[in-house]
Amino acid sequence: MLIDTHIHIGDKNECQYIVDNSIYRNIYRLYSCIKPEVISLTNEFLMDVDKYFAIPLFFFETDIDDANIKLLNKIKGDSRAIPVLLLPKNESISRTQEIMKYKILKEHFSLHSPKDISDRDDAYDYLSQIGGILLLHTLEDYTLSHIKYLRKEFPNMHILLAHLGRNSHCDYIFTKNIIESLCSDDKIITDISTVDNELLIRYAINKYGKERVLYGSDFPFETDAENREKNFMKTALRASLSDDEKEHLFYKNAERVIQYAKIKRR
Repeated sequence: MLIDTHIHIGDKNECQYIVDNSIYRNIYRLYSCIKPEVISLTNEFLMDVDKYFAIPLFFFETDIDDANIKLLNKIKGDSRAIPVLLLPKNESISRTQEIMKYKILKEHFSLHSPKDISDRDDAYDYLSQIGGILLLHTLEDYTLSHIKYLRKEFPNMHILLAHLGRNSHCDYIFTKNIIESLCSDDKIITDISTVDNELLIRYAINKYGKERVLYGSDFPFETDAENREKNFMKTALRASLSDDEKEHLFYKNAERVIQYAKIKRR
């Protein structure tokens, strides 16, 4: 069984237009590490998974509310999809609550500045009230202070730290220090998406424990047309994991998160 906890769902034509015309395209790597034509192969890529966390494909110019609605429409009828909506601004939190199916929301530096959270602190507060999960993308040196601040101010909010907390250079020492600094907090879990160093995966499981590290791919970023899920699994399979550790990494931990996060409507 395989559960991918980091898949972006989007539209090829919309992505192509943004990548070609965005005023940010020559500033941020986000625009150069995605090939719009790969998006048309999403269904083929998903053939290898049993379940997946579906996240809106987004850029700096993305409208959060619009992206969340588009995601739900795209995955409608796919029982494998676990929708992870983008963290809304304060004025949209009520609207987002109405359409959430799982108590997981996604924060990303391209949409949410870590230097000022006043535009979305109601969303954090909501997650803390319900024991929800913030899927948090990391970037540079502000990562650690931002996470520690969130954990202090919103103590019941869990954090799913993407990419083992790596920076934009995928620096080994930086990532190892993030793991070391956060692994003792049992409300923090992490995924291995875009991590291409098996030693870091092994280190993360040693520090977090086998039950707090999840598998993810980050499709369609850094993906070529011929790549399938097995290409993203190779690094983890080189990490000297026991069969039990592989089972937890590839599906057991994600399944536990899914069951915990499902919102039960009356």
